[in-house]
Amino acid sequence: MRTTSLAAADDRRHRPAPGQAGRDSLFFTLLLPEERLWVFLYTWVDGAGQAGRLVLVTDESGGPVVEDAVARVDVGERDFDDWEVRGLRLRHTDPLQTVHVAYEGDGVAIDYTFTGSHEAFGYAQNAIGCPQWMAADRLEQAGRATGSLTLAGRRVAFDGVPMHRDHSWGARDWRMPQHWKWVVAHTPSGLAVNLFQWIARGQVGVNGYVVRDGEPVGLVDARCEATYDADMTNRALRATLVDETGASTEVTLERFAHARLPVGSGTIINEAGCHATIDGEAGVGQFEAQWPASYVQHLTGGGLA
Repeated sequence: MRTTSLAAADDRRHRPAPGQAGRDSLFFTLLLPEERLWVFLYTWVDGAGQAGRLVLVTDESGGPVVEDAVARVDVGERDFDDWEVRGLRLRHTDPLQTVHVAYEGDGVAIDYTFTGSHEAFGYAQNAIGCPQWMAADRLEQAGRATGSLTLAGRRVAFDGVPMHRDHSWGARDWRMPQHWKWVVAHTPSGLAVNLFQWIARGQVGVNGYVVRDGEPVGLVDARCEATYDADMTNRALRATLVDETGASTEVTLERFAHARLPVGSGTIINEAGCHATIDGEAGVGQFEAQWPASYVQHLTGGGLA
């Protein structure tokens, strides 16, 4: 029986000890390639109860169809069993398994239920452990979503579409990593992968899993070949993932929508919603690439910062 680092309480807030920095961050990605749309929901809260959220809907243009961000919202002791930040509401009705997600804003409404397709996986379960500059721990989970997206009066209903969520807690040092690739992919039959390949202090590390027979199996290695456009936005990825059983999984991703996240600390994060394959089976996925801003400036012709 595979051991787990996670408990039901990990779907709730993790308040840092007095005098220590830390925050919880929750992310939900919903890919609708037939509609050429990608829905990105992100919320966070620190130990002082100051919260924020980002709602992003984007398409193949790279410009946001919807971008709605707020920060420094006082939520007090509110927890994720009934979470609300300026129009975004999350209800973790069954910890580590089910989340109801809803948002209503100017010209857009989102309402769906996420149900996990496998046991949530914590990066502390990987042989390398969770990199502490990223989080104390981080859970990842593939699942399925049923609900609807209404955009400018157009309603798109979906039933059981593959999607992904994560939840990290602790303090993040944005300047520690030199680069990372974070990848998820899912297929209708239930195949799923999560890859976090990172470089920090010149060391390459790998976290994540591949789902085998309905259970996540930790990764131990990954070989990636990525392509980028001239502006360093993500175009495609081909990866071979090696898990702790020694088995290999082949993954490809090809962009259909993209966006750049509004982060600071001299960091650029480019995102791509993708058509994907896992061992040849078609599905959907997301390819995230993190870079120091000065490096992207250099690569795109801006010279040295």
